[in-house]
Amino acid sequence: MLQLEKYFDPSDILRFLEEKIGTGVWRCDAEGRMQWSRGFYGLLGLDPHSVAPSYAELERRIHPEDRGPPRDPRESVFDRFLLEGEFRITRPNRALRWIRVQSETFLNAAGEPECVLGIAVDVTEQRRSPQPLRIEAGRYAALTQVAGGFLWVGSRDGRITALLNAENKPDAQRFFGKGWVDLLPEEEREAALQSWATAAETGQPYDVEHRLRQSDGSYRWYHCRAVPVTEADGSIREWLGISTDVHQERFSIQHAATSRLTGAQLRAARGMLNWSVKQLAARTGISAAVIRRLEEENGLLRLPDETLTVLRDALSSAGIEFTFGAGKPGVRPR
Repeated sequence: MLQLEKYFDPSDILRFLEEKIGTGVWRCDAEGRMQWSRGFYGLLGLDPHSVAPSYAELERRIHPEDRGPPRDPRESVFDRFLLEGEFRITRPNRALRWIRVQSETFLNAAGEPECVLGIAVDVTEQRRSPQPLRIEAGRYAALTQVAGGFLWVGSRDGRITALLNAENKPDAQRFFGKGWVDLLPEEEREAALQSWATAAETGQPYDVEHRLRQSDGSYRWYHCRAVPVTEADGSIREWLGISTDVHQERFSIQHAATSRLTGAQLRAARGMLNWSVKQLAARTGISAAVIRRLEEENGLLRLPDETLTVLRDALSSAGIEFTFGAGKPGVRPR
């Protein structure tokens, strides 16, 4: 087999590797005396004609935070402490560089350590590239802690493919795939799927409120928002969303709006339930005559909060929801 050394001098091979890869070689004998290749001088930013190779000179170039405890090189050269691993060096022009060093111990004829041969590579760029990833990972970890709901990743067809903060939320597994659709009340599923399809087609944010069934069978209101994550060409790769429990806030707002109940709302709610005035009176303990008078009033009902609450609770428990969107009172089936 032809050997490369037959065609090139080893020094030429070393020079070629040092120039092309950005590496350098060093040697240290049992007395602590060092020899550096031209490439190693280059890594340190030193002039081989003006600086003599030595462990002390090298230690001066190592960043103070990366230096080990001061020791005699003759004592440390064979315990692999000398230049092993990655550390920072400061060049004479104050440039900071990362280098990675690996070494090998060579023995003499008696089997005793004779010298250490090491190779150093500049890994500054590799060290820098993970920095943005570490920063983003830190931000993501903080986001998952402060997020008050389920963080999820969704596909264009409406499947939830990942839950990002489900470690302490065992119920979050219910959302996987299209499981979230099965948690919706049947009468709300079509509208929710249509909203998702519209968002997926247009790329507009998905922003809806709907109820989701809990493990005990009850329903709670959630505010679900999602935005598209795009590729470089603008195509949508996936959706990042959050589903936040707003049940308490929603009913707090509704409770605060009790005094805004209008005669038209009362009349419409009774009609949706197909109740007679007498039936509503029987359920609330309010006389039929009072209910007829209330339904005929224009604008807000002027009644004590207790009476309005009785009316609202009776109708709400039967499946009516009172709305006050955009300042316009309305009603709809729950």
